Amino acid sequence: MRKLILILFIGLVFPVISKAQDQKFHFGFKITPSMAWIKPDQKNLEREGYRLGFTYGVQTEFRLSDNYAFATGAQMSYRGGKLSIDGGTDSLGNNLPNESITFKVQYVEIPLTIKMLTNQFNKVRYFGQFGFAPGMRIRALKEVGSEDKLDAKKDINFFNVNMIIAAGVEYEISGSTVAFGGIEFNNGFVDVIDGDGGKGFSNYLGLNIGILF
Repeated sequence: MRKLILILFIGLVFPVISKAQDQKFHFGFKITPSMAWIKPDQKNLEREGYRLGFTYGVQTEFRLSDNYAFATGAQMSYRGGKLSIDGGTDSLGNNLPNESITFKVQYVEIPLTIKMLTNQFNKVRYFGQFGFAPGMRIRALKEVGSEDKLDAKKDINFFNVNMIIAAGVEYEISGSTVAFGGIEFNNGFVDVIDGDGGKGFSNYLGLNIGILF
């Protein structure tokens, strides 16, 4: 039964892929190590630091012409940041120490971008890319002071949207296979902190590395 399903799957998918390749369809993988932070937008919050982030996933491109492509895919994004919360004052008016909180958040994202490429020169093409990446939170943890990791799903909104601005270079390995690298700035549009705990936007600056077939 499994062999029959596999044969049917190949029979259905292979013609679609072949046709897509004729239409300059490209499929590949990418990874993006990054520096992530949460930009606060509330008086009692301050950005205290960055944390290492990481994004990986599949990327597909539909070449609209020699110099333009629609790029999308699916990716897993690990981001977050470190914030300082104003401790306020006690009943005697003395300032209380600030509280440090680190968020570690995992999203599933679907980037929707337009990619603009230069003409090829010595197997090299430069590109600029911009668009948006809606995402859904699947995991959230926090570290408050010296406490261990705590579940933070109630503190982080489920939905997020980011603006993507990227630039880089492609190198033709063979035929339609290219390796690419570049930098990407990911800027949050939506407040990611839930409830009355604050207000902040998730950002990162990363290095894109990948391959397209």
